[in-house]
Amino acid sequence: MAAESSDRLRCDLAAIRCTPHLLNETLGEASVVVREFDEETSKLWSRFEDTYRGRSGRDEVQAPYSVVSTVLRAMYGGYVHFDPKNRVLASMEPIDDIDLLHVITLMSRRALGVPMEDIDLNNPPRLAELMARTPGRARMLADHLKREGNAQPDADSWVYRTVTWGLARFLAKETWNVDGQAVTFRADSTGGLISLANPWANQQVTAFAVPRVRLTMKTMEHVSDPLILVSSQATRIKDRLAFARKVLVPQADPALPLLEVELDGRGKVRYINAMALSVLARMQMDNTPLRVIDERSRQERAAYEAALRNEPSELAPIDLLKAPADSPTDLSAGLRGDLFPIQSKTFKFPIGRGVGMHYLRELDKHIRAVLGDGAKPLAAHKTALSGFKRPDPKEPVSCAADVVRSVKSMGYERLRLVCLWDRDENRLRMVGALAQAYGIDVFDPVDGTEVPLHGDTVSVVFWRAPEFLGHGPAEGRVALGQQVAALRRDMSTLVGVWAETDHVSATGEDQTEEEAERLTAAEKRTARKKAQDEDGKHLSHRVLATFGLNVQYTGSLKQAKPAREGKKERDYQALMSLQDLYRSLGTIDRRIDAVMRDRIGPHKPTGVARCGIHVRRQSKRPGEKRAKICITAAVMVPPTHPDEAWTMHGWSYTAPRWQPYDRAQPAYHALDYPEGKLTAFVDDNAGYKKVAAEIDQALSDLSDYLGHMPYTVTVDAVATRRLWEGLHNRRQSQDSGDSTTWLPGSTLPAKERPIGIVRINADMNEMPRPVGISRIDADGQVIASQKRTDMLFEVETDLGTPTWVLVTTPHQFDGSGAGRLGEDKTRWTANHGAKPDKKNGTKGEKNEVAKNWYTMTATGLYPVALADGVEGEHLVNATARMATHPLAWSNRTKYPIELHAAVQMDKDHPQYRRTAPDRDSDLDDPADEDNDGEQ
Repeated sequence: MAAESSDRLRCDLAAIRCTPHLLNETLGEASVVVREFDEETSKLWSRFEDTYRGRSGRDEVQAPYSVVSTVLRAMYGGYVHFDPKNRVLASMEPIDDIDLLHVITLMSRRALGVPMEDIDLNNPPRLAELMARTPGRARMLADHLKREGNAQPDADSWVYRTVTWGLARFLAKETWNVDGQAVTFRADSTGGLISLANPWANQQVTAFAVPRVRLTMKTMEHVSDPLILVSSQATRIKDRLAFARKVLVPQADPALPLLEVELDGRGKVRYINAMALSVLARMQMDNTPLRVIDERSRQERAAYEAALRNEPSELAPIDLLKAPADSPTDLSAGLRGDLFPIQSKTFKFPIGRGVGMHYLRELDKHIRAVLGDGAKPLAAHKTALSGFKRPDPKEPVSCAADVVRSVKSMGYERLRLVCLWDRDENRLRMVGALAQAYGIDVFDPVDGTEVPLHGDTVSVVFWRAPEFLGHGPAEGRVALGQQVAALRRDMSTLVGVWAETDHVSATGEDQTEEEAERLTAAEKRTARKKAQDEDGKHLSHRVLATFGLNVQYTGSLKQAKPAREGKKERDYQALMSLQDLYRSLGTIDRRIDAVMRDRIGPHKPTGVARCGIHVRRQSKRPGEKRAKICITAAVMVPPTHPDEAWTMHGWSYTAPRWQPYDRAQPAYHALDYPEGKLTAFVDDNAGYKKVAAEIDQALSDLSDYLGHMPYTVTVDAVATRRLWEGLHNRRQSQDSGDSTTWLPGSTLPAKERPIGIVRINADMNEMPRPVGISRIDADGQVIASQKRTDMLFEVETDLGTPTWVLVTTPHQFDGSGAGRLGEDKTRWTANHGAKPDKKNGTKGEKNEVAKNWYTMTATGLYPVALADGVEGEHLVNATARMATHPLAWSNRTKYPIELHAAVQMDKDHPQYRRTAPDRDSDLDDPADEDNDGEQ
């Protein structure tokens, strides 16, 4: 029994400590050549950038320093990192002083308008001379894994960008035997690995994807070594440059890495950077791999322009498949070619994203075997968290009694739902969902008539409003909305609007490339304008917000699979949309009472409010020198009486006062994002200090709003990284000194500060990938293994407060009918599917290749206790439960309820879509998405 009691569950993470032993002993004294520029060189670069901006007439542009990286990578084997802001140039091979002198001279002169042929290489600028004179010194990477006094990693920025170069080359030497395949990798110029020799293909062998491994160095709270994180994706390869944003180009020497080249321009066919090509030509290096991209892009642009003129044109696809003529489906010889365009995830593709759990698990084993003793793991073990069972996904909607209880706790006497519809099918879906949610057998409401759903406290009014909901100009919508009498509210009635919508594509999304090609440039502009300015969803949303109303939209039915014969499938899409409406109104059901049951230090669970602060950097728009910053916040307030529900309240930077969530959200949505000089919150150091000061003022107001009740604060690590130094990995456990923005609330009097902060990192580019769990005995020996989990694990840190990882199995993997693709095999043995044949009595088979495959995700939870008696584990447990039992979803969300509510307030803004950052990346994993049920 004693041995059993000492058993522990360990989470196996695809993360390796980057130790001096790994770099020196395993990799053989890994080093890079580094030029570290002095202060004078930095000032000259800043002066050059200012001159470049003045000449261009745009303050927001940067000098084209990427040209230097592109040219030097083409000349010196691919591994080059140039970062003038941090005053460094690093490379795997030594860069000749004269070559650097000429590259900087040509780039800087050409950027300032001098024709390339007129640039005198014998008369270089002072900037080029100083950079070329700066000696390049071989740096042992192990010597630069610096630690500060508290032993937190604090390596130079160039170490993070260069440390995986040698590691990737080392791993590429060994063959990986998995699932009947002998997989061989080639290194790429990003410090990762790609297997062109072992592609995946669709059944027709007309589309290909290749396994790509990503290696990144990151730090983790209170872990004294940096971590090498391992992830992998299915990178989809195209047979044309059309719509590609990046291209992989092999170099003549197969020992050299594949060059990843980012293309310039917009539209169908992008192109290689023209300045980089002209610099290489002047240096008589015109035969680089970049020329292959240039020639192909010229051919494709010419063919495209000929097609627009209705002229005949032929352009053969890029020959990717290397296979014997008598066996067109044989992929054993892999892909060949001079270049490999990467398919944008914007468009549909016959091969899904993601590699699956079995693949990642076996890859982790392979890497550890290759590295041997150098692969020191990161350990994490299960905590004693109780009451952690996930909600039943078959019961996604709050019961009527809980809705009524919450509405009453918000101070209203009744709730009226207004269903705005146009098509009969959507009206019937709304009717069906309401009937199911409120237990009504016969339900056929007449338009314009208020019908009770639950006694005299909850009612619904259906109203057909095709012109109000439809796409088109904004003019006249306010008057159309005013005609809907049911939208008028009084002080005793909470009104929620449930409306149908018809998605408008801005071209590309949900399309194939072939469909996008049929659109002319004018048609694309028209479609984009319609999506931005004439989308009925966003225009009607703005009108309803000005009325002080919250709205939730639902689109046409997306049936994941056909209903089985004789069985009526539940319309979960409609049910979850209804639950989203409840969330928009700020209702909180009884599940939260059960979840919030543990004390937080000396405080009862009902004695602490929970505040979430959301900060988002908008995408930079044309003419803007800096991107703008949005701020929203939400707080869950405990009830004052056992019969009452928790309540949700909100705040935004455009309506900066705390008020009930059902009022705060429409107040935010009714106004445009501030533009120009109307906002001080811009993406620079001064702007972020103003953001931190604004948040502290909001927290001060919150303390007054709560009557000085204790409260906690939850923030996203990536979004707020530049706001508070005390939340940086390398700054934790250090004294704040004189910093006024050390932590949220640092500038406030003690009685107004939070009692604890939880920093959440849900970015899978920064978190280790879970690959399974193991039961280990007292000696650390594995006695049993499990493939997946949803538990909370405490990381074994080297000092200070521990951090936790909340592991999640994506609901798409675990859901009904999901098939759990990738659980025990790789895409190499995946089924291409088959249609049913009734004549022969054979059943159909699922096309596993076309589906997305998922891996587990990990969310990092780092607590900062700020009051006597409050422990980090108290804060983490409550946060994990809040993510596991969300308000508007039957599965775990990325964020806990309070931060999720703040995020959704911003995401639901009518202008959010056009200001959200572009996430199109071939390296995105489908599991790294905000799958929270929002419609």
